[in-house]
Amino acid sequence: MGHRLIFLLLAAAATIAASDSDETITISRVSIPLGPGETAFCVSLPEDGNTIAFQSERPGGHGKLDIWLSRLENGRWSKPYDPGPGINTASNEADAKLSADGLSMVFIRSYDLKESSQVYISHLRHGQWSEGELVPAPVSLPGALQFGVSLSRDQKRLYFSSNRKGGYGGFDHYYSDRKGDQWGEPVNLGPVINTAENEADMTVSRDGNAIIFPAKRSDSINGSTDLYISHNVNGAWSPIQNLGPRINTPGTDTCPWLGYDGETLYVSSNWDGLVAGQKNSVMSIWQFRYPAGFK
Repeated sequence: MGHRLIFLLLAAAATIAASDSDETITISRVSIPLGPGETAFCVSLPEDGNTIAFQSERPGGHGKLDIWLSRLENGRWSKPYDPGPGINTASNEADAKLSADGLSMVFIRSYDLKESSQVYISHLRHGQWSEGELVPAPVSLPGALQFGVSLSRDQKRLYFSSNRKGGYGGFDHYYSDRKGDQWGEPVNLGPVINTAENEADMTVSRDGNAIIFPAKRSDSINGSTDLYISHNVNGAWSPIQNLGPRINTPGTDTCPWLGYDGETLYVSSNWDGLVAGQKNSVMSIWQFRYPAGFK
């Protein structure tokens, strides 16, 4: 089934039947109310699904790129609101990932996103987000970029991508385990996942045994950025697989977020299926519901 037909079906019914099973993938656009020209991308949600975090350069923020939140009210997303100066500053704040309970948020802060960035964590206390606390070395390294940070469901493991020295080339995926109040030495996910190219913006399943991330590979659709998945089997990561045309498009598909239910995948894409399937200059957020689970 070609991409054009797939997205025409999406526009009509928003449900695509898998060709090799009785399962379906239901696709919908995440409609956060934004002003003209405003964009939202790289979302995350807690386990209850009632709050969504995203990054945007929309007006009214604290500086450059800021983090915004929206609440699900009567089945609709509320007008975005600023989580406050504990998180947003005159620098860039991005990659906001909410914990399963919605009471913690990890994010990236950087004055210049081309030079270096650091990992921060904030906690929701009495309705206010606390001052972001730097997650220091060995996680945040000076002169290196850290992106795509997220917490495991039990908040004892921190996943992130970095272009630090000692990797396989470009950006690699790492994790760090918390020991008391300290985060341990990051562990590279290894050569099955990481290559000489850039691997960044990963999302991990609730049991930690599946990873999804964007990349450009030889089997990417139309030479674009596609989403890939790998599974941890007996402690080893399986060869990565393209998620295929039910998920990926000829456009840029990036910033994946796996919901804590294991059945929902959120993706930022500039391929707008609701406009007859064409590349769009504006990123949209798409929700994929797959009852069999992304695992």
